[in-house]
Parts: sequence; structure tokens; C-alpha cells
Amino acid sequence: MTTERQKLFVRMMTPLFHAQQSVADLFFKNRLNKEIEHAIDKHIQHQASPSKESRDEYIRALKDLYKVLQEIIYLEKGDAIQLAFSQEQVLRCLYDFLQDARVGKQTPVKTEVAEVVIKTVAPVIKKTIQNRSKLSETQNNILEFVRREPDCRTKDVIGQFSALSQRTIKRGLKELNEGGWIIKRSDGVAVYYSAV
Repeated sequence: MTTERQKLFVRMMTPLFHAQQSVADLFFKNRLNKEIEHAIDKHIQHQASPSKESRDEYIRALKDLYKVLQEIIYLEKGDAIQLAFSQEQVLRCLYDFLQDARVGKQTPVKTEVAEVVIKTVAPVIKKTIQNRSKLSETQNNILEFVRREPDCRTKDVIGQFSALSQRTIKRGLKELNEGGWIIKRSDGVAVYYSAV
């Protein structure tokens, strides 16, 4: 598995765990947890022994995970923004996996499956780009820095943008976190930010 594929898988899993915490309904939280565990299991199985069967099972696990996220969003059982970003990451992972399989000729991928995924991913990515254009220049700059430097601290961001006031940077971080663009994680006294 390439480093990029590993990063993509981690980028998919991180918002999923945060989205799971936002689900208040115990039934849906357990169901989402089960699908996340199933996807991780199938991912590991496919990496351990790549075959058409393990590939198909992994694809099915990602699709099932996507469907559960869609259902939770529809029924308003959790934070819609976190769930939608999780959905987007699942689709990106699925799309990348299918494209790599098609290009690498590991095993043939059904064209209609890839086309369905592409049709599903395109509107989500387009919507994300449109929403991103609504961010201020400062917010976009902070977001780009957080994407380049995962698990950065507030002081790292302040150091990067020394021309801006601390208050402006902290407000930008808060708004990006509330908007679902970045994830805030506290570890005792330190606060870390990662892009979704």
C-alpha cells in the first residue's frame, strides 16, 4: 500500500470517529461503529492478501458505510456537517481505490460501479469547493496551513501568520472548527488541529 493510500485511509477514518461521537442515538452509534470496524477489517484483509474477492468485499464495506452515514444524516441523528465530511472522505477513498485498481490493472473494475462512484463524488466535491469559496482569505490560509501541518498547535498557526493578531487567528480556528473544516483535539493543556 502506498503512503498516499495510507494517508487517504487515515483521512477517511479520523472524521468517521469524530462523526460517530456526534451521534446521540445509541442504535445508530452502534450501527455506525459496526460499519467502521467492518471497513477497517476488510481494508486490512485486502492489504494482507489482495484478490478480486477481498477487493469486492472492501468495496462493499465502503458502500455500506456510506449508506449508514447517509441514513443518519437523513434522520438527523448526528452532526450533519461532520457526517457529510465523513461521507466525502469515504467516497474519496472508494474513488481512489477504484481508480488505482483500474489504472494498475490489479483486477478489472466494473465500469458502471466506477461511474456511479464518480457521479456521487463529483457533487460532494463541487459543494465543498463552493462552500470553501465562502471562507475568508484568512480562513482559507489557516485551513491550508492546517492541511499541510496536521496536528499543529495554536501557537504554530500564530507563528505562521505573525502579521495577524492572535485574536483573529483564534477566531479563524474556531470558525473553521465549527464549520467542520478542521478538527480540534485537546490533550491536557495543548490543543491540536487537523484538517478533515
